[in-house]
Amino acid sequence: MNLDNNKELILTMIQTLISKYGLLLNSNQTAEVLGISSRTLDERRKSCSDCPNYIEGNGKKSFMFPVQNIVEYQLKKSQQSVKTIF
Repeated sequence: MNLDNNKELILTMIQTLISKYGLLLNSNQTAEVLGISSRTLDERRKSCSDCPNYIEGNGKKSFMFPVQNIVEYQLKKSQQSVKTIF
């Protein structure tokens, strides 16, 4: 994928998430976007591995995930995926 297509993809992903959720997603919304359970996301967050960067809120269990961090995480994961040729 060339750089121009990548920029277009990033912008599309960000705009789509913002239109559905807003700029910041809570844990449940983020888990939904990533296709995992909120418990899995919470475990990954606690272990500081395989999780988008987040912002801690005022409450002890309040975590917000900026849209751009989720998109960055998704793109990074897609680059690590196994490519097959048929």
